Amino acid sequence: MNTAVELDPIDVAILHFLSRDGRRSFTDMAETLGTSVGMIRNRYNRLVDQGILHIIGWTDPVKNGMNAYARLMLQIRPSHKIRTVAERLTYNESVSFVALTSGNYDIEINVTCRNNEALLRLIHEHIHTIEGVYETHTTMYLEIMKWAAHPVKSGLLSAPMIDNYSERASDVDGPNVSSPTTSSTVSS
Repeated sequence: MNTAVELDPIDVAILHFLSRDGRRSFTDMAETLGTSVGMIRNRYNRLVDQGILHIIGWTDPVKNGMNAYARLMLQIRPSHKIRTVAERLTYNESVSFVALTSGNYDIEINVTCRNNEALLRLIHEHIHTIEGVYETHTTMYLEIMKWAAHPVKSGLLSAPMIDNYSERASDVDGPNVSSPTTSSTVSS
């Protein structure tokens, strides 16, 4: 169930700072935003508890020896098996992304494997054999130019404004992030 969560400019700033550097200290964020470390800690804990902020250790697949990265689009027949197939795919360690989609295909997945041989084996032995998988379309990623980052925006306070503010952290006349003037709603 999706519930709306109000984010004020302090929340947005914390999310933005941590999306750029997940190890940024509460002290540094507090100094940059002109607020207390306790406030940053409390906001951080609330964002984690509400499922808005997820702290993970992300591994670069290529640097980890995973040299075959692909997107697969799957048609599922009969259609009542779509969710069952998608849920089964979430348990495969080679699958990094699963989404139900609109259009010609029912499910989109991203997979990473050591090499093309392992990718072929994954597709033929572990995906095509799932009951309900009717057709697949595979797109190989040849070179990753950018890994996804989720933008953080709230009303008048957007990521570029926070960047500009953080570059001028010592400037006391910078934007007053601690006084909320706008809020955004996001789904968690």
